[in-house]
Amino acid sequence: MADCRILIITNRDDVTADAVVGELTRRAAGEVVRLDTADFPGMLTLDARLTPEGWAGNLGGVAQLNLEAVGSVWWRRPGEFHLPPEWPDDARAFGASEARAGLLGVIGSLPVRWINHPAADAAANYKPRQLAEAARCGLAVPDTVITTDPDRAREFAARHGRVVYKALGGGVAREDGRRHGVPTTLVGCDDIDEAVASTATLLQQYVPKAFEVRLTVVGDRMFPVCIHAGTDATRLDWRTDYSALTYRTDEATPPFVARGVREFMARMGLFFGAFDFAVTPGGEWVFFEVNPSGQWYWLVRRTGVPLVQAMADALQEGIGG
Repeated sequence: MADCRILIITNRDDVTADAVVGELTRRAAGEVVRLDTADFPGMLTLDARLTPEGWAGNLGGVAQLNLEAVGSVWWRRPGEFHLPPEWPDDARAFGASEARAGLLGVIGSLPVRWINHPAADAAANYKPRQLAEAARCGLAVPDTVITTDPDRAREFAARHGRVVYKALGGGVAREDGRRHGVPTTLVGCDDIDEAVASTATLLQQYVPKAFEVRLTVVGDRMFPVCIHAGTDATRLDWRTDYSALTYRTDEATPPFVARGVREFMARMGLFFGAFDFAVTPGGEWVFFEVNPSGQWYWLVRRTGVPLVQAMADALQEGIGG
């Protein structure tokens, strides 16, 4: 059985992981094993035993993974656990629950460098917690309400004049299992109706922008990229049309923002984070959100920012490379 030093857990179509694997291979950085939780338990087997030092054993599949040899893990964007479609729904739900608890419980207990640990990744995806922690860390955050009260929502909109609606979760699940994002929407008092009462609704003070910054953090290293929108739609939400964006990499992260981000990362237990800030016409950096497994390879392609090298460095450092 071949020893594995670096483990990358992501989906098969992840071009970001492809680039990092290529960089690690170029460096001859030891053995790298990449797996997808969607292959478990069908094409990936688990055989683990508990020892005084923790779990030992291996995962078997296309590549053999010795659990005791792992030095660093990149938890990226793996697929959902896959159970036979012919099984009854309740059996598939139970099997997926057991697979998640078993595989992630074993792998997640490994005392290695995690980028990021699945538990920290899951916790950091809750936007209300992000906003609260950012405020505690001294970062500027927009005035925000989360409510099911239409009258409270109208009062908030009337007080600010211009507010935006943002989805709290990861968008709407489609039939293929992927999520369709909900764009940021500008709303006024007249747009708010009784639908607010149907579920938790986030409204936020509108923040005027000179431009936005995607601040990608890998350990102690920060890589700010300025995003300039070319249309009204992208000025509200730059994700709506990537072709209308231009980029700059000459903006330095203000020291007090860097301090707040580092404290935020420590409090949330994150090693990696893709932060979104608005920079107002007056130069204030305003925190919007962080994605603990956010995309960044398109920034490499557009600007040459050395994120592939930074991620490869971090994974190598985890194995003492």
